[in-house]
Amino acid sequence: AAGLTASVTRDQRGEFYLEGGAMVLADGGICCIDEFDKMREQDRVAIHEAMEQQTISVAKAGITTVLNSRTSVLAAANPIFGRYDELRSAADNIDLMSTILSRFDLIFIVRDIRDEDRDRAIAKHVMSVHINAAHSGNDGPTETMHDGAGLDLKTIKKFVTYCRSRCAPRLSQGTAGLL
Repeated sequence: AAGLTASVTRDQRGEFYLEGGAMVLADGGICCIDEFDKMREQDRVAIHEAMEQQTISVAKAGITTVLNSRTSVLAAANPIFGRYDELRSAADNIDLMSTILSRFDLIFIVRDIRDEDRDRAIAKHVMSVHINAAHSGNDGPTETMHDGAGLDLKTIKKFVTYCRSRCAPRLSQGTAGLL
């Protein structure tokens, strides 16, 4: 969890110092966590406070402080059986405790539907992007690259900024009771 929250380490002179993790560094932004299902349970528990209170408390090696982690968390996880089983509920497919799932505002199920022609087209596209990037000396996405759905990165960034500044979703009493 030290990589996500914070850690106290000792420098060359033997003094302790605090080092913020990804959720502290992402304060005011978005923290993306891949392979969320592969995290150890104690690491997932360690980010409960960060997701609920938007702070991280540290009390180690004589250092006691509270760090801000006012960040949105975007986490990706794989189904426990390697493929989503439509005969099971979402909770059964996502092998995460309800205490961590409840801290997410939205949960999206992204299914990979087997289609050999589509998979081959996607593979060709990915390969061509990397081959063209290698030839042009470009090592990453640009503001004008498209994601295949017609949205460029600049538009997506504007959309996220707009949502963060203007959208304040609220749960209805019925939905809150259901949760």
